[in-house]
Amino acid sequence: MATPLTGRVAVITGGSRGVAETLRAQGAVCAICDRGNAAPHARDRERPHDDLVMTLDLRDPMAVDVFATAVEERYGRVDILVTSATATTAAPFERVSARAERALIEDNFLQVTGLIRRMLPLMGDGSAIVNLVQDEPCHALDAAVKAAVESLSGSLAVELAPRGISVMAVTVEQAYQLWWSGIPSV
Repeated sequence: MATPLTGRVAVITGGSRGVAETLRAQGAVCAICDRGNAAPHARDRERPHDDLVMTLDLRDPMAVDVFATAVEERYGRVDILVTSATATTAAPFERVSARAERALIEDNFLQVTGLIRRMLPLMGDGSAIVNLVQDEPCHALDAAVKAAVESLSGSLAVELAPRGISVMAVTVEQAYQLWWSGIPSV
């Protein structure tokens, strides 16, 4: 039985087991990468021959290229790109070191832009970029990074609209609501 995302290719980054399960339930095949152990995703797969699962660090441009090349060779395209910008400092501004601040920016912004930049050549008319952001950041730096991803998403939505690529920044809960209602339609 066909579902809203049957046959669509979804690329999903870090900490997103529930996202992958949801997209699979809607018929998508998934290419998943995670900095930690990506193997738990493999155990959850109902269609093990469809998904690509890799453990890698998206902060490393060479790792991003390896992953993108594997996606291109296996599927030839990306219909939905889901990035995760949900790491937090868990501390007030004055207690965050400069090093921790740079790590937060790298984790939540630079790896998002790097992955989008690398996957764009694989995306065409009707595809979507979904940037997952923190639900309600409780500290200044978390809020600043969330605002940066939201601003990036809004600007990219305008920039990529002529190519038929939609872009949005949503919380994980909002993303589930979108996918179960059949949006984004790709």
